[in-house]
Amino acid sequence: FTPDVDTGIDYLRRCGVDKVVANSVRGELATSVDEMVAANNEIVEIAADYPEYVVPACLINTNFHQEALNELRRCHDDLNIVWIGELCGYASGYTYETQAFSDAMQLADELNMVVHIHNDDPQDMDRLCREFPDITFVLAHLGDSPEEVKERVDLTKRHQKLHLDISGHGYQRMGILEQAVRVAGADRVLFGSDYTINDPAGVIARLDKSNFDIETREKVLGGNLERLLTEHGWEPE
Repeated sequence: FTPDVDTGIDYLRRCGVDKVVANSVRGELATSVDEMVAANNEIVEIAADYPEYVVPACLINTNFHQEALNELRRCHDDLNIVWIGELCGYASGYTYETQAFSDAMQLADELNMVVHIHNDDPQDMDRLCREFPDITFVLAHLGDSPEEVKERVDLTKRHQKLHLDISGHGYQRMGILEQAVRVAGADRVLFGSDYTINDPAGVIARLDKSNFDIETREKVLGGNLERLLTEHGWEPE
């Protein structure tokens, strides 16, 4: 559907997306150190071609313990990246329960980076938030069922640094988005589309047609993201 970067960004613009934080899909599938590094270089190159549009995010594979730490530091110190993820361990075969992943989170904490993570296990997400209480985590997707949504949203009551993104699924069910904002607060819910898997236009339409006031919509659609980037030291080139 998106044969090249130009086509993908053109579609985003038509949907009404003004700016994106993006990683390389190549990085989600990386199963070697070379691919991990190449993916992060790829998104930085894309961001250089679209400096007003793309904010680069990096990805690591913690199956490569020391190399992942080295890459995380390179991305932060040399490439001006403050956003990690969306981390999807299942896509490239690593888990969040290893010492290597804990070491990566410790470094992310030291570097003051945002960690955007796909984690379908609310108990494990609770563990990560407790082990790393100073990390700003963004939990991807609201959930497939009302029960899943409640579990994820309830985590925000226990962990003040945990944010939710509304990408992928869940947002389309009536009342779910409103529940997320009501429980987590308007400052901790972020627009996301899961593009290029899912369509951003539907998420925007859902927000536009909601009963949220203008301030809440502006926070969710971009204000919260801009604040997090600034708080974590992102500086546009």
